[in-house]
Amino acid sequence: METIELQWESCFPNIAGRVWDAQQERSKEKATPVEKVETRPISQLPRSWARTKENKPSFNIVRLPFSSLAWIPTAEIPHNYSFDQIYHQHLKRLRGGFVLQSCSPELRDYLIGQGCEVAAMGAEAILDLPWRGKRSVRELAQRGRRNGRVREVEINRANQQKLRQLLDNAPARQGTLLKHTERDGFDAGTRCFVFETPEKKWLGAVTLSMVASDYYHTELLLRHQDAPIGIMEALVTAIAEQLSLEGVSHLSLGAVTPLPEAQTTEIFSNHRHPHELWTHSQLAFRLGRLLNFAFNAEGLWRFKNKFSPRWQPVYLCASPQLTWPTIIEIVHATGYFNLVQSRLLETWPKSIPLVGSTTSS
Repeated sequence: METIELQWESCFPNIAGRVWDAQQERSKEKATPVEKVETRPISQLPRSWARTKENKPSFNIVRLPFSSLAWIPTAEIPHNYSFDQIYHQHLKRLRGGFVLQSCSPELRDYLIGQGCEVAAMGAEAILDLPWRGKRSVRELAQRGRRNGRVREVEINRANQQKLRQLLDNAPARQGTLLKHTERDGFDAGTRCFVFETPEKKWLGAVTLSMVASDYYHTELLLRHQDAPIGIMEALVTAIAEQLSLEGVSHLSLGAVTPLPEAQTTEIFSNHRHPHELWTHSQLAFRLGRLLNFAFNAEGLWRFKNKFSPRWQPVYLCASPQLTWPTIIEIVHATGYFNLVQSRLLETWPKSIPLVGSTTSS
């Protein structure tokens, strides 16, 4: 018990004081009125919400058991609906309130203006198109193209099965999907690009969702465990070229949470909003780094950063309140704690018995 307490204190110095600071921060922000400014319609959506040909919005709602908030990780939204229209016609009317993840700074500002609470959760890597990238990345992509070609595939049962097989054959950490953190399939809300050998074998795949007419978001980045070097670089390069030809302005490679500490300071220093719950974010980042061994967020950051992206913060937004119990509920709903337990069991020294275990003589 003493060892656990020492480890916790070393990772979270003066945690009680920080929680008190968070409470004071919320009280101070509530006392300061947020000026509501009328703006143009907002075309962007939370990441993993997709623009589709549906006639009306459809929401995937996960009801959090203790707070009773409606967490909405994914949704299908018609092209003619703006986000502010969705807020007033749907989100504002949800019983008990709502939680949205991976919101851009534009959505953060709008939701703060509506009385919501927000906290930073990470940052997404954005390629502004047309994009060229570093010479080293282009050389890797050229090396990868020697093994086949990149093409977009249509939605059908056979391709959905091949995508699932690729996921099953991805490296262990890459093939571990948390629940509700992205669109984990190939459906009407996604596009799918694959790297295919002359023998029709898929060595890699990337799925995308459209969050605005000029903005695509990466959902899955999958590489076969036996794929040679350069496959993913060839995929990202080809997708950026294709979207640029279509007139798309931005390609997000997806978010990383938490970021390495140095990058957190650099990215958020110029994006802080006076009404965001920064203490919540700091504590969440510390917890995420403590558990980095389970999901290897730092490795994901290094891979995405090689494409020289523009890093932009993403936020967790809630109405009426964003509390620590709510954040823990969301993390639990993703299955992250189960993943941590699984990684611990994988790495636990075989010579040290687990508490409560028995050995036969």
